[in-house]
Amino acid sequence: MPYRAIYKNGAVCLPAAALDLCEDVRELKLLMLLSYDRTLEEADESRLAETLGCTPEELRRTVSALRASGLLETEKKPSPSSAARNLTGEEIADLVAGDASLRPLIGECQALCGKVLTPTDISRVVSLRKELGYDGETILLLFCYYHEKLEAVGRTLSVSYVEKAAYGLYNQGIRTSEQLQDYIRETEKKNSLAFRFRRLFGMGDRKATKKEERFFGKWTAEWDMPFELIEYAYEIAVDNTGAPSLDYISKILSDWHEKGIKSVPEAEKENAERRTASPYHKKFKEKPSEQPLSSFDTDEFFEKALRRSYAVMNGGKEE
Repeated sequence: MPYRAIYKNGAVCLPAAALDLCEDVRELKLLMLLSYDRTLEEADESRLAETLGCTPEELRRTVSALRASGLLETEKKPSPSSAARNLTGEEIADLVAGDASLRPLIGECQALCGKVLTPTDISRVVSLRKELGYDGETILLLFCYYHEKLEAVGRTLSVSYVEKAAYGLYNQGIRTSEQLQDYIRETEKKNSLAFRFRRLFGMGDRKATKKEERFFGKWTAEWDMPFELIEYAYEIAVDNTGAPSLDYISKILSDWHEKGIKSVPEAEKENAERRTASPYHKKFKEKPSEQPLSSFDTDEFFEKALRRSYAVMNGGKEE
């Protein structure tokens, strides 16, 4: 039976390759929306996610997939150049006089860097506003975040470090304070999980292979398995096969995922009920509580950063 598409109004034209390169309907739908309504190219993340009918996190994953397949690109800013013109003292004074929030912002950046900013440094801070369009809250959040990260390893923050990081984030599509906060949360979550996976599988400092990353991503992002349950599956795999086979562990987790099992007690109960029929069973051994894997507490960090931001944006000092 022949099929004929009836486009009527609002037809959208896409390259034929998009049908092969798009892995799911959401990717294809986003391409169609951007092709049909060009105003969405400048839309913020929340509006685009609402239009697409998904969460901001799902939107970012979709955008990343389309960018990786070469079907989507975002405006990029070149890395900051050392040849960029520095502001003169008079120009800086004029800017400060015309922007009441700039002086306290520079003051907070100085405090986080632990030194008085040079005219070159101030020029770089101003460029984050003029070139990237970041507001004071976003700039201060950048300084707070990288100050915390570097201080944890005994290093001192510099304006040039923040500037380089800011351009990199901008080119990843991070343009607002809300997007930056989501990025920080997601980054800290991934870093914590990556550390735990490396320790569990005895990887040391080596980078995970692509196969390992696919499995880890499936277990955590796709199946939403808590790490403790993955650790339990690891114990079962080693007990039954003598090795931490990724395929074997994934088979166990897939079985639990299909049954809606999301915790160790639920898995233990299920194993107990099928003790004789199951090829894998090992009572989970409780381990003594461990120290936190990272001293970076995102909730505490955001609370402190927002207090700083509130004080700076109101031209006052943090209480």
